[in-house]
Amino acid sequence: MIKFSGTRQEFGKFYGERLKSLQHDFYSHVNMPTLRKQLKIYEEYYPEFIEERLVAAETAGVDPNFLLYEDLASFVDIARHRIEHRKHGCTIFAIHENENVFVGRNYDWLPQAREFFEQYDINITGAHRYFSFSDESVWNRHTGKKNRKLYAEDALNEHGLYIGLTYAHIDKWDYGLSPSHMILYIAEHCKTTRQALNAFLKIPLATPKNFLIADKSGAIAVVEHAVCDLDIIKPNDQGILIQTNHCLSPKLQSLDQIYVKNPCPTSFVRYEEAKWLIQTQLPGFQFTDIWRILRQSHYVYNRETIWSLALQLNTGRYNLYSDTAMGQKQQKFSF
Repeated sequence: MIKFSGTRQEFGKFYGERLKSLQHDFYSHVNMPTLRKQLKIYEEYYPEFIEERLVAAETAGVDPNFLLYEDLASFVDIARHRIEHRKHGCTIFAIHENENVFVGRNYDWLPQAREFFEQYDINITGAHRYFSFSDESVWNRHTGKKNRKLYAEDALNEHGLYIGLTYAHIDKWDYGLSPSHMILYIAEHCKTTRQALNAFLKIPLATPKNFLIADKSGAIAVVEHAVCDLDIIKPNDQGILIQTNHCLSPKLQSLDQIYVKNPCPTSFVRYEEAKWLIQTQLPGFQFTDIWRILRQSHYVYNRETIWSLALQLNTGRYNLYSDTAMGQKQQKFSF
């Protein structure tokens, strides 16, 4: 677990020193028109993020525009040119039964990302403390390079608010925050699911993703974000909400390219298997039932599963399972 506690500027220095010590491969070019547009958005909605990166660039001894472009703008150009493609994906589910609130998550990505997986405990002065989980931006064209950028796929803050993302097969892009930065923003600024949903309604997002949000009171929602539009999905009558990689929202399904990118996607079977496994444990769902769904499934769990989360938000009981496809490692964590 990588831990930090201090001011925003100190975090920027910490981040820059980490990138420098790990010999991160910094960008050596800048698309200034894209960067200028992105800076305006971040200055309006997340100026403290710019502050962090400027300090990090100075600490690492790199041109600040290189680091700003890499962190705030390069993903826009990647989406514009449709460089990123995925055939598989992840599964997140949440259950609200009586007073209990459970979240289960299997993160499936490139097997090589196991080498880069990190867990962060971040406590920045003036922001909510949070845990985040990252493959450190490892994806196809970066695999094997020294790329050690924090890319939060999930975050859980001290107020019992969880948010995690899954891949969306929608070919849209615009100027806005990256999905990972949106997760960090919500972890730092929001206490409840309602506050997180309000953030999604006002802050533009650059690329499509699905987000499952849950808080300790039992408020659960999925945001399916298509950049040009979004929809909010609520739990069913049993208090169950599941998100894999296909669109649940009828109004967004016409944009879904899941079958175009892969004629045999696993998203639908993962969704149905998770739903069936959850229902077999109701009523009286327990924390240990999360493990059964994450581990004893045939499709939710697979050889590309890198890490899993089992959370009971109302009691503060949190488990992390890492390196799961190569031998389970369990770690309990708490605030």
